[in-house]
Amino acid sequence: MWRTVPRLTWAVGAVVALATLAGNQVGAAGPLGKKRATAPPPKAEETVGDLASVFKGGEITVEGVGLVAGLENTGGDIPPSWFRTQLVDEMSKAGVEHASELIQNKQFAPVIVRMKIPTGAAPKDRFDVEVVLPPASAAKSLAGGYLMTTRLREVLVAGGTPRTGSEMAMAMGPVMTGSAQNTGDLKSGRVLGAGRVKKDYPYKLLLGENKRSIRNAGLMEKVVNERFHQNEKGQQKGAATAKSDSNLVLKVPDIYHQNQERFFRVVQLLPMIDTPALREQRMAGAAKELLNPKTSGVAALKLEALGPSASEALGAGLKHADPEVRFFAAEALAYLDDSAGVEMLGQTAITHKQFRAYALAALAAMEDDSARIKLRKLLDQPEMEVRYGAFNALRTLDEHDAALGQVKILDDPYKDEEIDPEAPDAMALAIASARRPRPEDPFALYIVETEGPPVVHVSRSRRSEIVVFGRGQKLQTPIVLGSGPVLLNAALNDDELDISKIVPSKFGDADVKVRSSLEIGEVIRHVANMGSTYPEVIAILEAAQKQKNLPGPLFVDSVPVSTVEYFEKSILGATTPKKDAAVQKTASGSRLRKMFNFRDRSSAEDDGKPASAAAKSPKSETSKADAKAKPDAAKDKAAETGKADDDAKDKPDASDKTDAKTDASDKPAAKKDDSLQKTGGAAKSDDDSSSTSRFRFLDRLRGRGE
Repeated sequence: MWRTVPRLTWAVGAVVALATLAGNQVGAAGPLGKKRATAPPPKAEETVGDLASVFKGGEITVEGVGLVAGLENTGGDIPPSWFRTQLVDEMSKAGVEHASELIQNKQFAPVIVRMKIPTGAAPKDRFDVEVVLPPASAAKSLAGGYLMTTRLREVLVAGGTPRTGSEMAMAMGPVMTGSAQNTGDLKSGRVLGAGRVKKDYPYKLLLGENKRSIRNAGLMEKVVNERFHQNEKGQQKGAATAKSDSNLVLKVPDIYHQNQERFFRVVQLLPMIDTPALREQRMAGAAKELLNPKTSGVAALKLEALGPSASEALGAGLKHADPEVRFFAAEALAYLDDSAGVEMLGQTAITHKQFRAYALAALAAMEDDSARIKLRKLLDQPEMEVRYGAFNALRTLDEHDAALGQVKILDDPYKDEEIDPEAPDAMALAIASARRPRPEDPFALYIVETEGPPVVHVSRSRRSEIVVFGRGQKLQTPIVLGSGPVLLNAALNDDELDISKIVPSKFGDADVKVRSSLEIGEVIRHVANMGSTYPEVIAILEAAQKQKNLPGPLFVDSVPVSTVEYFEKSILGATTPKKDAAVQKTASGSRLRKMFNFRDRSSAEDDGKPASAAAKSPKSETSKADAKAKPDAAKDKAAETGKADDDAKDKPDASDKTDAKTDASDKPAAKKDDSLQKTGGAAKSDDDSSSTSRFRFLDRLRGRGE
């Protein structure tokens, strides 16, 4: 919603003026004429985290008034209002004639478009945008619509009148109806990965009140940049830039793009003073801590902060008996681009669900070919979270990797053109034909050749994408499917499928009809070439799943999830650096919670069950009633569970046994659509009304542009 800025009274204005005047008079001397004490130089044992904290800044909500086109007479105008005036002005500036009359057509609908810009966003990132109808809109449905280019700005309300700021982002694309609260709502929707910001929104390192000085800020910049730098347009640029004596701009390197909290923690563990003797001492201490399961997570980060010279010490951790010690060592080695831990990361992704997301992120951060080979092998795993997580990681590593199996969707409109090789201008025509741009595909289609079971995966967030695991999958007959004007028909035992598009037109346009094989990839391509949008193709696949036309299950957003165990052991650890009180007030904790949206392990594991199994679970119907009827028993059981968990932490092998028992047990599951198997859906606890949809691993990498 809009942020309200109350009108300043003369009294408030006078106070502000006096404060400004006083500030100008004080200058460098500080309040009451006392000169601010010079910050002392850092001590040998101090790290970046002892002097500064990462400021994340939360999110900025931007919005605009857009126009959804291509509706099948389900659109409608809105009453005279600020929204309508804004839309007409935007359309007129874009050169649209008679804009006010145009939006009265029922093929169009004015909408409010909103997007959140998180700190750390860059122009290469892609974000989902929310689309809702304005108040008193006459539109009935946004299904099948396309959001025209919409400029997004920050909107403030001053004195009861909305005021817009400068343009901050843009959005356009097909509308997928439904909201997080109501997937069947036809009057709201989202445009996946449609939002793009116009500039970077970097993180900041803020020095504590008693640590601020040009010397400390300059030294901190030097320390960070000696450890973290990357090539940008042929130049080596560091990750930190000092802007004043109190803050530095911090840019996350590409290899940490999928695990940014890890980068912040490693930066905070960088020693401010470094000498060969001190480095050797720190290396020995961290190497010893790595072999202790209770301190191994943070010890691996300390060694990672020391750079490639710590590879030998981390390699010793790969031989430890505890699987968590081996994982933390392998993860740190991956961010040093050392392939020694690749096998351990692949094994962790399969067997340890609590660390799966981070193991895959570490593999995606490596340039070594061994990581690419391991991710290709993980595509054959039967568990969907592992397969799709490995697919996302491999795409991040190399979006052009042949194993991804990306195929073009739209046909080349110039492929049938013939050029006479004997013609005098044959070479010029060939060059001109090669330079003609191909039409942009409406969504991404991948046909992955794997040895695992046949599966189709679709995305409902960040990316318009269909992944078919298993080349040559065919639809099962008989088939009677349709979405909008496109119809699919095949009789029992038919080898081919009729795809037709009904074109109602007063201009005599002919209907379109093609004959296709039953291969899923080919059917999707034919439907898209007939003009079907991504939401319409998804609707066809969902209907095919309900009618058992798919050879395997259909999964939606099946991505690995973050866990509190990893965050506590690796990111926070037992030794969190001390922070200045002033910095703690400035640093945003809400952003941390949003990025690692913690939730109960049992509910996360429930999502891994097929929807049909979850719906038929006898305990799912009685769990709430039992909880209300036996509050004391529930408390006792919770206490026993907590005690068991504490005991398990002291035993290296206890976690594996606990996971096996948890997976085998029956748990209450949220009601799901029987037609879909959704391992990555949002879950909400009945006990915590403030919980939000959980953070999904690779949210950031899925938002990255092609």
